[in-house]
Amino acid sequence: MSGRTLSDHYIEFLNVSKAFDDHVVLDDVSFFVDRGETCVILGRSGVGKSVTLKHILGFLRPDSGRVLVDGADITDWTEEQLTEIRRRVTMVFQSGALFDSLTVAENIAFPLENRVDLTYDQKEARVAELAEMLEVADVADNLPSELSTGMKRAVAIARALAQDPEAILYDEPTTMVDPLMAAHMRAAWPTSGPGPASRPRPNRSFAISAGRMN
Repeated sequence: MSGRTLSDHYIEFLNVSKAFDDHVVLDDVSFFVDRGETCVILGRSGVGKSVTLKHILGFLRPDSGRVLVDGADITDWTEEQLTEIRRRVTMVFQSGALFDSLTVAENIAFPLENRVDLTYDQKEARVAELAEMLEVADVADNLPSELSTGMKRAVAIARALAQDPEAILYDEPTTMVDPLMAAHMRAAWPTSGPGPASRPRPNRSFAISAGRMN
């Protein structure tokens, strides 16, 4: 990204406020997340956890204040400009947001489709590695409609890691997920591991929203 660096932090909120009609969700919020750091946003439903994450990707814009990502002020960026941020920062939504018509393996492979630096075999190896890591290899040929909530979330995390992003935003990833699957998912948060089709990301940042931490 070109231009002057405005912050030494990877993600930074500066006095951000956001309201929907008369309901104030974020009120003069400031925080930062450094490279390689994990930030957990705790709170009950409706306090603005998801709203905060959506500001980082430009899906929402603040009523006041500034949002900075990788040293750049993205507050007033156009959708075209935000495309670059969304390549390097990805989000795992509560719903999983999987493609209904694609199999598990195809969903995981989706971010790799346009990677001209990878061979077909490298892409296949990366998909297999991530499916194994998130323990969904046995359902690789299944459609999302055939999966449990926990498995859908696991596939969504595998797809996010396939993108090899600089940061991953998790929106309540273990809500309504059985404890065993939740444990497997949490184990995958800190790293993606260097694989045959990926480069290590030792400085990957994470922002995780959660109603509670077990």
